[in-house]
Amino acid sequence: MQSSDVRNGRNKLMLKLPALRDQLRSHVSDTIAELFESYDLATTTLERLRRERPTDVAHIHEYEELCREIEQEVSRYCSEVIGAHVGR
Repeated sequence: MQSSDVRNGRNKLMLKLPALRDQLRSHVSDTIAELFESYDLATTTLERLRRERPTDVAHIHEYEELCREIEQEVSRYCSEVIGAHVGR
């Protein structure tokens, strides 16, 4: 059973990275689940900062960068790990 953070993170990444949607939907491992959960927490915090503290530009940029880094890590994971399994 997946936590709501994992499900929410996966759904957000499927919207953000539509080319990887099928891979994200079908592959679950501890590694990718942790990335899903991290992404959900980071995007939720970013949304809250934008809403509650829009002048806190430093923290907003920090979380924007964190979200981009997680997106890049998920993309790498999909191409290197999931892609390797598909190619077998």
